[in-house]
Amino acid sequence: MPADRTTTEMAGHGRPLKIGIIAGEVSGDLLGADLVAALKKAHPGPIELIGVGGDGLIGEGLVSLFDFSELSIMGITQVLSKLPSLIRRINQTAAALIAARPDVLMIIDSPDFTHRVAKKVRAALPQLPIVNYVCPSVWAWKEYRATAMLGYVDHVLAVLPFEPAAMERLGGPPTTFVGHRLTADPDILRSVPRVRPAACR
Repeated sequence: MPADRTTTEMAGHGRPLKIGIIAGEVSGDLLGADLVAALKKAHPGPIELIGVGGDGLIGEGLVSLFDFSELSIMGITQVLSKLPSLIRRINQTAAALIAARPDVLMIIDSPDFTHRVAKKVRAALPQLPIVNYVCPSVWAWKEYRATAMLGYVDHVLAVLPFEPAAMERLGGPPTTFVGHRLTADPDILRSVPRVRPAACR
């Protein structure tokens, strides 16, 4: 099953396009909600969501498997105290996705959680296309993670323009630059100071 199938092909004959989606923090939830909203405009049929997210994705129709605020862990003490719960949530999410057999799995940022889920899903559903939205900063540290992703990620959607070339150099999955939602935020664009060229001063 190629990873570049069209949404119509993935959805089959008239049934909903089923998207597995996992966002472990607010920024990823907002990116996921924007993505789903865009897909709804492009896809002619219904879209069904299964996975984990916050208010943004819930607003697009996701019934989250659990409150994703549980994934907000700061500091080694919290990591150790919440480790059993974190492992349980990873297993729960992977099991739900495997049972649902979505047409595609979209993991968004939060690699400590989302990538562990993706590995389990890939082991059970090796033909399922898995897309990673927000490229891990493999170009900054632990470069070996780029090639490691080949085992469970089919394509990466990057928010920084240099990341596709960096992933190619490091031997990671195919990567496409899609930009960041903040670059289209009118409030942020209005707040950017207009710098006049030196020749005009």
